[in-house]
Amino acid sequence: MKHTNTVTRYPGTASELANEIGDLYYDALANHLYLLAQKMASDSAADASRGRGKLAAELVACSQHLAQAAQHIDTAWRICEPFVDPVRKAAKP
Repeated sequence: MKHTNTVTRYPGTASELANEIGDLYYDALANHLYLLAQKMASDSAADASRGRGKLAAELVACSQHLAQAAQHIDTAWRICEPFVDPVRKAAKP
């Protein structure tokens, strides 16, 4: 893993990326948050195995908070889903 300052395959700014992610349908956003939570948990485990206990603890806490955020946005999706036109949703890239 190599940390970077930007998302190399995204040409926009961090603010634009945040807006793009925020404009996802909530079910898709929940999936992204779950995946990010898994990534942070994986990084935590790797750092723990290298004896970086404090860093690992912070990363696992981050993972847990991201998973909780995903659960909340998934609940928001279940509230909104009955009002979303499935044809229109399917037509979005």
